[in-house]
Amino acid sequence: MIIYRPHRGSLYDAMEEAREFKDIQEMKEYIVELWDNKFSLDDIVIENDCVNDKRIGWKDARSICIKRLGKEDYIKKYKYPQCIGTCATNYIRPTDSTKGEQ
Repeated sequence: MIIYRPHRGSLYDAMEEAREFKDIQEMKEYIVELWDNKFSLDDIVIENDCVNDKRIGWKDARSICIKRLGKEDYIKKYKYPQCIGTCATNYIRPTDSTKGEQ
């Protein structure tokens, strides 16, 4: 399992959009669709460096970046891909607060 959240104005807003996936491929396909196919699966880069984000319980949070968006080549322009979100595989699973309630 892997969890993804997009970058948003606040952590709260980003976490409202967090989603779990069975694997990296499924997550990447979702991200491409979320961005209206403005880049391809090959444009997505998952950074190697990870951090323990204690705020949300993601122990191996990694940046998800893209090499290009549409015709804009971020590698050519900035020499680095640009971050669009975060993912993790070692995390506290979100709970459904309504589970068991009638």
